[in-house]
Amino acid sequence: MKLNNFVLIALIIPFLGFSQRYRYTNTLFPSSTITQNVIYGTAPSVDGLGTVESSTTPQNLVMDIYRPTGDTFTNRPVIIFAHPGGFFSGSKNVDDMMAFCDYFARKGYVTATIDYRLGFNVTSNIAMHSTRAVYRGLQDGRTAIRYFRANAATYGIDPNKVYFVGSSAGAFIALHSIYLDQISEKPAETGVIQYSNITPPFSHTAPDLGGLDIGTNLTFNGKPDAVISLWGAIQNTNLITSNNNTPVFLVHGEADTTVPFNTGSPFGYSSLPTTDGSNPIKNKLNSLNFINNETYFVAGVGHEFYGVSNGTWSNGTGGNSYWPIVLDKSTSFLWKQHKPTANYTSTINGLTVNFTDTSTGATAWFWDFGDGTTSNLQSPTHTFATTGNYTVSLYVENLNKSWDEINRSISLTTMGLADNSNSLFKLYPNPSQKNVTVSLSNTSSEINYQIFDCSGKIVGENLFQNCKEFTIDISDFAIGLNFIKLNYDGKNAIGKLIKN
Repeated sequence: MKLNNFVLIALIIPFLGFSQRYRYTNTLFPSSTITQNVIYGTAPSVDGLGTVESSTTPQNLVMDIYRPTGDTFTNRPVIIFAHPGGFFSGSKNVDDMMAFCDYFARKGYVTATIDYRLGFNVTSNIAMHSTRAVYRGLQDGRTAIRYFRANAATYGIDPNKVYFVGSSAGAFIALHSIYLDQISEKPAETGVIQYSNITPPFSHTAPDLGGLDIGTNLTFNGKPDAVISLWGAIQNTNLITSNNNTPVFLVHGEADTTVPFNTGSPFGYSSLPTTDGSNPIKNKLNSLNFINNETYFVAGVGHEFYGVSNGTWSNGTGGNSYWPIVLDKSTSFLWKQHKPTANYTSTINGLTVNFTDTSTGATAWFWDFGDGTTSNLQSPTHTFATTGNYTVSLYVENLNKSWDEINRSISLTTMGLADNSNSLFKLYPNPSQKNVTVSLSNTSSEINYQIFDCSGKIVGENLFQNCKEFTIDISDFAIGLNFIKLNYDGKNAIGKLIKN
């Protein structure tokens, strides 16, 4: 019993690291565990309806954090989600943001849905007030990113894998966080500016909103490592320079009248600043030859086309037919940002194949040789029992437990050796489990034989005299292909001997 237990443990241990294969693409966890109202920063919020920019109250910025229930891994990417609402309404608790968080947490990510500062004057100086509202949202998004980098150990995340996903207004935050990334690009409207309201009180001085990063954790980078923009836009594509190659996935309905797919004012309201939507953003990225960006543009559909209105399910229960498409494409895009790349070469020598791992970014390996055997070595050597075609699979993981897999077919042939039936001697039965008989056409006074395995090692040899036929016991040989060499009557002959 002790021996059996030892064998069982020895078999299990190499595979423990692969108990959650296909993490981040497959749903591995039955649920997510939510920590609500985590304060990720504090910032001045404009009082009332935002008519007086200088009248502010400190506001705690809060988020809900979702983690895979029961997961003990501590180097996971994190995804931050920012809700829609035109910088005037909405919250972290809208349907689609919570659904996104739960969906990706059950695949192994840590996720969060954030509240950010809302409100601006919609009665006068709309362009100025709306620009300041977007900038405050940008600051809050960067604060959330810095919070996770600073608290990576607390939440079991990789601080270098912080992604940001925004819907509508949240997508303005996401896109500006990667394209408005220099203080020199800061809009003039966000500095000290004099303005007048059409209603009392009239004349005011709007204070400088500060730099891109305000509040705490200022030693950490506030720029995300990848972005998904759901029907978003930016101030203009001049913000995108050759240094702005952060991976981005743009999702947009081509008939969107809320946030323009091309160039125009949000809601078609000319008092709001003109923005560049997903199509000109895509064109600018292409002109810069950026390759790590993807699009999903749908003709004939409008804003929030996967079945929500301001983040709330339109049918009350879930998204429409576009919802799983967006989920699948988002899953694939984010996985590509942290996956290794599986690859290998192979050298065939008889039935023995030397596999050389050429993967990039891998720290663990699992080989399936297609004959019922496996290996966890990085570059194994494997001997197959018989010739034939085999599909060899290499599954690799990296330090994030992200994965990749490659499958290739290899063909094992006789390697140019003549069949034994056509050689100077015969072997039977061949293949065999125990005894093989060697038969010559004539009696020989002296016969020397040697048996080699596929590596060239001699595994058997002997001398027979005055015989035409003799038997060799191969029961102790390794299963697979061997080669037998005979020397008799001044002749040399080689044949294949297979142990099954």
